[in-house]
Amino acid sequence: MEAILIESTEETPKIVCNIQGKIEITGKSLTEDPLAFYNPIHTWITNIDTENIIMEMSLEYMNTASSKQIFTLIELAKKNKAKKQLTINWYYEANDEDTIDIGKEFESLLEIPFNFIIQS
Repeated sequence: MEAILIESTEETPKIVCNIQGKIEITGKSLTEDPLAFYNPIHTWITNIDTENIIMEMSLEYMNTASSKQIFTLIELAKKNKAKKQLTINWYYEANDEDTIDIGKEFESLLEIPFNFIIQS
């Protein structure tokens, strides 16, 4: 399994996936074709052979279509057969109720505890 590095654009987040199982997604996700954009990440998370998966989610904004792909990404991490521990760190700005609400909804639907962290 190879590492993945996708630099951010005005419409897509920066994504870093390392072979130790850490995934960092930062920025905005406004892509018009989120399935095509996130599909390589979905494949990677499904196939990574590691006991610990750590997801660092720091999204300023995501459109509805992107949020569905982010949800799927977390769901696939949960289903990864090699992993024994999944850590979700969900970063948000202090007054950003929308980002908190999305994270809380994902946490509830996926039945995975999230770590909610205020960004400074």
